[in-house]
Amino acid sequence: MRALLEEWGVPESSIITEGASQNTRENAIFTKQVMVRNRLNHILLVTSALHMPRALATFRSAGINATPAPTDFTVTYKDHSSIMDFLPSASSLSHTTDAINEYIGYFYYWRMGWIKAIRKEAT
Repeated sequence: MRALLEEWGVPESSIITEGASQNTRENAIFTKQVMVRNRLNHILLVTSALHMPRALATFRSAGINATPAPTDFTVTYKDHSSIMDFLPSASSLSHTTDAINEYIGYFYYWRMGWIKAIRKEAT
């Protein structure tokens, strides 16, 4: 990510990373520590659109003022449908698995107290 930001023209001195986390909760906790050390009060939260509700809720519950910047959208619109659109496929199963993982993850984070409320976060 650092290399990509630099390629886009973001000065190296403006890029602060957190590379120790292994999950979303740790990322929020460690990011808060980085923010305190660097006297920052706001971040741009970049993650996949599917993961954004849980990530944003986790970061905000950790006391982080974050603006969501979702990426990697998987929803597409077609001008027309074919019979193939209604048949099972490996890619559809994969998307379903990803969505179920996020719903279960959100619920788990809420049950553990890592997210303060079950509700859709504004993105």
